[in-house]
Amino acid sequence: MVTAGANQAYTNLVCTLLDSKDAAVLFSPFYFNHRMALQMTGGHASVVLAPSTKEYLPDVDWLEKRLCEPPAGERIRMVTVVNPGNPTGMILPKPVLERLSSLCEKHNAWLVMDNTYEHFTYEEEGHPAHSCISGDHVVNVFSFSKAFGMMGWRVGYLAFPPSLLPELMKVQDTIAICPTVVSQKVALAALGAGREWVKDRVRGLKENKRLVIEALTETLGPGSVAGGSGAIYLMAKLPEGFQNDTRVVEWLSEKHRVCAIPGSACGAPGEIRVCYANLPPAKCAEAAKRLKAGLTELREKGPAIFQ
Repeated sequence: MVTAGANQAYTNLVCTLLDSKDAAVLFSPFYFNHRMALQMTGGHASVVLAPSTKEYLPDVDWLEKRLCEPPAGERIRMVTVVNPGNPTGMILPKPVLERLSSLCEKHNAWLVMDNTYEHFTYEEEGHPAHSCISGDHVVNVFSFSKAFGMMGWRVGYLAFPPSLLPELMKVQDTIAICPTVVSQKVALAALGAGREWVKDRVRGLKENKRLVIEALTETLGPGSVAGGSGAIYLMAKLPEGFQNDTRVVEWLSEKHRVCAIPGSACGAPGEIRVCYANLPPAKCAEAAKRLKAGLTELREKGPAIFQ
């Protein structure tokens, strides 16, 4: 099913798979639009925020225990993972995906895999390749918008078991019917360029990523930075005393003219999400310099900086 972006694809799924009293699992840090879709539509009453491991991978042990011993009245019908992760910037290893799939199948839950950043992988740097899982209980979400750098054109798609078609068609016909014809034509042209066109541009992100990681690790310390194995994001833990990450990103924007996303928007308070794509190297170098200056000032002056 071709949709008006991957966000609409996910909303279609929420409307199709969940009744109002069903529970849905998101692993923190989560993609904020996923949570909003669950809050706006079916399942909003029971969004279960699950922990991740210290490596920012889904805590499958926690999920297994929750599925086996749910609180009274809870029925988990949907588990969402993002691979590569947004906001975490982490590739999910195939064994993790296979275990998630097995657990969901055993407990009659849908596994929804958001593969929006499937092409943004860094095997040449020694990181794992992107993997997909399929099955009668698995739905995969994909995005032309991210994969081919055509965000404003809004084209995504779903790969799903045939049993879901009737209900998905009802939702699609009610929300958007289809992406615009011109966007569909752009997507077809992107397919003509192919994955190698994308890979060439992903390889070009190497220097941007190095610059941003360097700016973060030199100010916050190596143990404070995670991500970089997939997608276009890094997660960074702020110094002690800066749990109000929203205030931090406002300050970074206002004073140092560099933008980040507060971790609290993704279920990770006290952290920030930093993106290293969308800028040519020279501008990224300037952005990294501003970020480093801001975080250095933050670390040296402490929370009193906002008083």
